[in-house]
Amino acid sequence: MAKLLMNDKSRELEIEKKEPDTLLVIGAGLPRTGTLSMKSALTILLKGKCYHMAEFFGGTQDHMDIWMNGINHKNSSEQWKQFFQKEGYIAGVDYPIGLFWKELSEIYPEAKILLTTRDSSRWYDSVKNSIWIFHDKMRGSWTFRKTMALLDGRKGIDKWIHHMENTKGYGMDKNLFEAITGGPESAEQFFKDWDAAVRSTIPSERLLVHSAKDGWEPLCKFLDLPIPTEPYPNLNDAASIRGVVKTLTMINYGLFYVTPALLAVAATYFFAM
Repeated sequence: MAKLLMNDKSRELEIEKKEPDTLLVIGAGLPRTGTLSMKSALTILLKGKCYHMAEFFGGTQDHMDIWMNGINHKNSSEQWKQFFQKEGYIAGVDYPIGLFWKELSEIYPEAKILLTTRDSSRWYDSVKNSIWIFHDKMRGSWTFRKTMALLDGRKGIDKWIHHMENTKGYGMDKNLFEAITGGPESAEQFFKDWDAAVRSTIPSERLLVHSAKDGWEPLCKFLDLPIPTEPYPNLNDAASIRGVVKTLTMINYGLFYVTPALLAVAATYFFAM
């Protein structure tokens, strides 16, 4: 299940800092703002692991528990720190870490805050054509949720998406679900309000607003690191997400529709003999 959901096709990177003492970079940007490319970029620059939604789907029950407890305001500062240190993360971007940028920025006062962004008018379409396909399936089909739970194996996975998308970020009057289901104008305003909340909260010297087209230079200057010789990563997991949904849908159909039908036919044939 982990390999299926982590199919971002990004290359494996050498991790030198396997037991970091602290988070150095906290991503405050929304999903679908170049976060997968940024995950790869930070891994290259920092030589350490960067948390991303893909990491959540590849994680253990501890990953489920820390984020669900975070949503329910049950994590202490020490519990947050223990999780990231134990799991070996030096940075994080995308949901779910982006939902907690304010809280984590206070727990790690020395960490840099990174706001990944993009054209706000195009963000809605990007979300609808990728992660929202998965969310629609999870919301609309109990058999799809059950298939997901069976394959993943972690307690609470079938409820996770619902709780995450219904959690409001700091300073927001809407959550992700309300923003997307409200349509393009609602989503664009949500995007702008999110950006504004981060910009107005984090001091400018601690914050970098970064678009994928900006490349290495501003990011390296912000982190005081040399610019790599390789090109800035250009990764997009939209096709992979659609592929995952298609695969899960086929498994779901087989488990809950084809298999019962075949068993019924077999039983009818057996008892008719």
